[in-house]
Amino acid sequence: RAQGAPCCRAPCFSQLAEPLRPAPRVQPKMVILACVEGGGTTFVVALAEGEPTNIIEREEFPTTTPGETIGKCVAWLRTKHYDALGIATFGPIDLHLASPTYGYITTTPKPGWQNVDILGPCRAVRPHVPTGFDTDVNAPAVAEHAHAVAEARRQGIAPPSSACYITVGTGIGVGLVVNGLPVHGLLHPEGGHLSVPLLPADAKAGFEGPNTADCFFGLCAENMACSVALAKRAGLTSTAGLRDLPDDHPVWEAAAHYLGALCANVVLIASPEKIVLSGGVMLRTSLFPKVRAQMQSLLNGYIRSDRILTPAGVEAYIVPSTWGNAAGVVGALTLAQAALEREAPASGPRWPRTLLALATAATAVAAFAAMKRSR
Repeated sequence: RAQGAPCCRAPCFSQLAEPLRPAPRVQPKMVILACVEGGGTTFVVALAEGEPTNIIEREEFPTTTPGETIGKCVAWLRTKHYDALGIATFGPIDLHLASPTYGYITTTPKPGWQNVDILGPCRAVRPHVPTGFDTDVNAPAVAEHAHAVAEARRQGIAPPSSACYITVGTGIGVGLVVNGLPVHGLLHPEGGHLSVPLLPADAKAGFEGPNTADCFFGLCAENMACSVALAKRAGLTSTAGLRDLPDDHPVWEAAAHYLGALCANVVLIASPEKIVLSGGVMLRTSLFPKVRAQMQSLLNGYIRSDRILTPAGVEAYIVPSTWGNAAGVVGALTLAQAALEREAPASGPRWPRTLLALATAATAVAAFAAMKRSR
């Protein structure tokens, strides 16, 4: 090429090696999580910014008919912008993705709610966003497990792989996380209906439970220790009266016996690394030491773990929920976060990886040019 003639080739290394100007800083977009938590008496909708515990909006609707209740949730969602949705509801529900009734409340004893599609109408509001769906007890189990994992990592210890969440209210529900995932299988855990041994005083009196209307079973934990059962045992006309009973009332001895038996069953079947007790009945905090003691008594030293055998261990093993009455909502929002994280690698934009590759190439070019100049 003649001296001074224009170059028709691609830019040379020295031209590419000019200092790069820093890109303007762009504030990262904070994701918005949405949820629907379906309860037997109340449905809750909420938004959280960035993480499930940072709730920025929340509203409640009474649980009436499916059309009215789900309709209110859908109408609320339509007015919001969100990046992922979590739905947690009472059950039984269909969790099988290939099933034609996936996302349905199925054989619930709640009148009028059998075979109701709850996922479909809610997901249809923003069908392109990642959506998580599970029971209203598996969801907080997932949240409690995630919290325990984060705490373990912060402390530099091995994170747990499992957790159990038990809610004790008008019914009893059991959620399980095993090997980091909520348990589904044939259906999902229905541990509130595990059989429990009769309290000796009940056996002596021939009492086999109040047979609450919503329970298909007789001698199960729910039929013996849910708030409805405890109110009937105490001769109360409503569960609200339980608040006024003293801590030494015999009803709490019965509750501790049956809940301790439920915890012992869960330990023997699922071996969780923590059991979280929540729900309206567990607002009676004096129950916790009684339930722990009853579980220890029934296990009778068979499980040789400090978490079961020692006072400090069992106190840290059976615990109240991290989020109290907000556990259900935080759980549903955690389903949204988990759905977002599951889909992000596959559906996320490619440009960050492209920019990384370009930046790596530019660094290599600059190094090569510097080497040439030094010769």
